[in-house]
Amino acid sequence: MSTETESTSADKQKKYSRKDLSQMTTAEFLAAAKSPYKRLLSYVKPYRGRFALGIFFGITGGLFNGFLLLVIRAVFTIVLPTDPADEPSPPTLQVEASVPADRAPVVAEVPASEGGKAPKTETIHPFKGVPFLANVKFERPVIREGWQQWIFVSVVCLSIPLLIFIKGMFEYLNKYCIFWVGNKVLYQVRDELFSNLLRQPISFYSTAKQGDLIQAVYNQTRMAATAATDMVCALIIFPVSILAIMGTLLHIDWVYTLGACVVFPLCIVPVTLVSKKVRLAGGKEEEEAGVLMTTMQESFSGIKVVKANAREDFERERFNRASSKMMQLIMRWQKATEIVGPLVETVASVGMAIGLVYAYVAHKTVHDFLILNMGLMSIYPHVKGLSRMQITLQKTLLATSKIFALMDEKPSIADKPEAMDLDEVRIGIEFRNVTFTYNVRQGPAVESLNLKFEPGRSYALVGLSGSGKSTIMSMILRFYDPDEGQILVDGHDLRDYKQKSLRDQIGIVNQDVFLFHDTIAANIRYGRLNASRKELEHAAKLAHAHEFIMEKKNGYDEVIGDRGNQLSGGQAQRLSIARAMLRNAPILLLDEATSALDSEAEKYIKEALDILATGKTVIAIAHRLSTVLNADEIIFMEKGRVLASGRHAELMEACEAYRNLYNLQFQGHNEDEIVPDVEVVC
Repeated sequence: MSTETESTSADKQKKYSRKDLSQMTTAEFLAAAKSPYKRLLSYVKPYRGRFALGIFFGITGGLFNGFLLLVIRAVFTIVLPTDPADEPSPPTLQVEASVPADRAPVVAEVPASEGGKAPKTETIHPFKGVPFLANVKFERPVIREGWQQWIFVSVVCLSIPLLIFIKGMFEYLNKYCIFWVGNKVLYQVRDELFSNLLRQPISFYSTAKQGDLIQAVYNQTRMAATAATDMVCALIIFPVSILAIMGTLLHIDWVYTLGACVVFPLCIVPVTLVSKKVRLAGGKEEEEAGVLMTTMQESFSGIKVVKANAREDFERERFNRASSKMMQLIMRWQKATEIVGPLVETVASVGMAIGLVYAYVAHKTVHDFLILNMGLMSIYPHVKGLSRMQITLQKTLLATSKIFALMDEKPSIADKPEAMDLDEVRIGIEFRNVTFTYNVRQGPAVESLNLKFEPGRSYALVGLSGSGKSTIMSMILRFYDPDEGQILVDGHDLRDYKQKSLRDQIGIVNQDVFLFHDTIAANIRYGRLNASRKELEHAAKLAHAHEFIMEKKNGYDEVIGDRGNQLSGGQAQRLSIARAMLRNAPILLLDEATSALDSEAEKYIKEALDILATGKTVIAIAHRLSTVLNADEIIFMEKGRVLASGRHAELMEACEAYRNLYNLQFQGHNEDEIVPDVEVVC
């Protein structure tokens, strides 16, 4: 199987930019494309049986092109007279008809009939010179009237649509099998890419453009799957079709056909002339498509900000600017691609003109000349399709290299091979001399941090913005690993546990509530996917959400819109709390969990959280001290350090900075007056 194992063992794929492609020679392009396209083909291996069957049907259909020409030639010979001057004289009992030198003698026999007249027939050899068919003979009615003649001619002529139908069925089966394999490859590539993106840490998403990621997962994977199946198939079937037709034409007239072979290579010249322009335009188009996706994603996600600042026209202009550039590049790419057609046709027509001169000199019959040119014209679509393969491959390389570069992106935070499962938290969480920095220029987010969180106790992290409270929560969830020091859970380093088992032990309620475009029940059940409806409703009642849910038209089956935009802020937060209650994890993280609730609802929620917190480690971030005054331990932080810790009464007595913060919130003093711009030592 070509899967993750092969991918990880390979060297990391280089991502090519449009600038890289525009500066490549053909040889450099082929060298750059070798690795990603070889890797793409490995995805076809699990379906090689169906893929081989598709190629078989394609090759059979391609070979059928040559056989079809022979049949059409035979039909022309049987149905159409060679020349009006060769019309037979009035019938006698036996007449030897004059025929061209390249045919067998034709003898017309007139059987006895009423009045001494009878329809005349001639023996013909329409497949003369064709292996295995050289002895095939037909009796053709020579008379021009009579229903027998019409039946005979109709049957012979209908053999053409019958054979074309058979050829079409081969082509259909070829496309069906290849499309089936292509869909399987697309599914697998999308799955691996999306899965690897989900494995990336939070730091990856802080720099990546979501629109680019969406573009890569949705559109560029489709281009890669097409490259892995359709183009490989075309590179086999197009040459087979060309060779089958050329072989038939060589049999009919090798001189004329060899002359055409001199002209056909000239058809590649227009492709070479425009390939660099196409490569540049195709690369820019993919880049602008990413910009377009990013603009849409940001506009829709931040629609409230857009509306609040009345920036609809600004966003529309930003979107249209990217859209316009993309359309221009598509037109440039399309023009460069389509101009190949007229140029190739012009070169081919020169060959036809030369062929006409040859037919005049060689005294070729109209039948043979029509068959020869029909064959050459049937080659043209295959030659044209083959000539466009290079252009398509050039455009696809940009997408393919980006996909594999993202697949090869190693998560900076990953499980150790010997990582353990965390089944239960018995001792608690401990920070030992932990230092962590987001950005070196900004200094440490937390520094030399020493903390202990014991089971069954509630902790509150308080302090001004930027003091490191959210960083502590992120590190407990292992969104980030310490630069120095250790975080221990039950005496083991956090990095010794599997991330999934660690996070299964944690329930979280964020200040910034995220709800999915789904039903209320599905959003609550996201906390524990196998929860029953009874458990789900019980959690909602504890979070005081059941009442407003039942007021909805569809109750728990009500779809709440993107990010829960059909709910108020308080309602959305209560659903988030219900989700955490349903999860019932031993560690509970609360990031201003009651910030969007009114005073009465806050009271109920605090009571529910008290019940939920029994026997659990509860760590809460609080900007409002009123929500954490009863915590077992309040940890007051400043500039990434623990300034003081203890119960509320102890801090009020021992820590001036905490007392100032308390007075600021409860007595209405200005922050600048109470908290000086210097570090206060408790």
